[in-house]
Amino acid sequence: RIYSTFATVPVSDETSDQSPQMQMGKTDVERWLEIINLSVGRGTEFRNAAKLMGWVDQSLESEELDKKTKKTKAERPPILIPDGGILTFDDFVAVYLDELNQGKFWGIAWDLAALGEPLPVNDVFRARYDRMYCSSSLKPAAVMDTLSDVACPNKSEPSDHLPVCASFVKRQK
Repeated sequence: RIYSTFATVPVSDETSDQSPQMQMGKTDVERWLEIINLSVGRGTEFRNAAKLMGWVDQSLESEELDKKTKKTKAERPPILIPDGGILTFDDFVAVYLDELNQGKFWGIAWDLAALGEPLPVNDVFRARYDRMYCSSSLKPAAVMDTLSDVACPNKSEPSDHLPVCASFVKRQK
């Protein structure tokens, strides 16, 4: 349903009765990315869509040259959505399957909510993944406890990771 909302390019090769009659072109993909990532040019959805639409990383072809010329990642050509590129329905699904395979369930939930298809939320998930450790020579002096009563990200917490903060002092021997 979401794919069909953005797809405006007619399918030139009708191979299956089950596939959508339209597909996503460059402008369609940019509209989708602006909603889910708030801009074009960031996020794994952008990078994967660009590759599936035909973008080729020229720096991989010239990796040896990069080693010789010592080019940094910032000096490499930017990733672009190719003019005339098409993101098929299967490609669109592949973008999100990659997100799932990377464990980015929160990202998919964010995208669905941004696209007007929020997942049902029964309660706010409460758990800690981020941790701080210290050696036995240190003693925690203060710990900032961060909790949110609403699902993150949200307007006041732009990330799904809440800050982890602590102060330590050297233990007296």
